[in-house]
Amino acid sequence: MDRMVLNDANLTNAVLVRSVLTRSDLGGALIEGADFSDAVIDLPQKQALCKYAKGTNPITGVSTRASLGCGNSRRNAYGTPSSPLLSAPPQKLLDRDGFCDKDTGLCEAK
Repeated sequence: MDRMVLNDANLTNAVLVRSVLTRSDLGGALIEGADFSDAVIDLPQKQALCKYAKGTNPITGVSTRASLGCGNSRRNAYGTPSSPLLSAPPQKLLDRDGFCDKDTGLCEAK
């Protein structure tokens, strides 16, 4: 999704985990409930989205504001796509995809 024009796009409840949105324009996009965890987004765009970000993604259980890092003084508070140990997929995504052992509760991405 690099360099895309997504003005006024409906991204309500979208799972955009680890997506690349560099130099993309999300002006006026509906992002309530969207999960941007570990997405690569230009800082000015991220700051603009934080002005109206709200909601929680119904699939991942992650807050839109938290997934964007809104209110954090650190530029990238949730890891990066190149550091998977710091930014593993959300637990609910692993559960949904059936990678969890029901007896132990342990999950592994394949």
